[in-house]
Amino acid sequence: MSRFLEYEVKPGDNVPQGLPRLRLPVLSPVWRGRALRLKYPDGEIHTLVGWSGEGRGGPCELRVFWTRHRPEGPAVALAIGGDAGLRNLAPRAGGEPARGLPFLALTESLIPSGVRQIIGPAPEPEARPMQLLL
Repeated sequence: MSRFLEYEVKPGDNVPQGLPRLRLPVLSPVWRGRALRLKYPDGEIHTLVGWSGEGRGGPCELRVFWTRHRPEGPAVALAIGGDAGLRNLAPRAGGEPARGLPFLALTESLIPSGVRQIIGPAPEPEARPMQLLL
């Protein structure tokens, strides 16, 4: 049986549109850290941090875990931050500020090995009970 985590991003400077409260099933242990370094296939490196607080806000803990939208759907490794979402600290053209995100779904190839050691492999979809027509 899954546990659930409620997650909401308040509208603010980091994520102007916010994100309404979601109830996310937690299907694995949760990796927690100050930052997550993602290396893309083209060699580009992005650093994500959790973001929290009103106004400009500031860094906070970041969490990664396996979840899914529907019981029979595929599992997704989800990175979430604080009440202001995540902040992508990757260099931006023209000195633009770091980009805010409500969350980030990670492809398996982007999950760093240290994170994968904690969250494990993607869980299999739950078996869907067969419906009989009588």
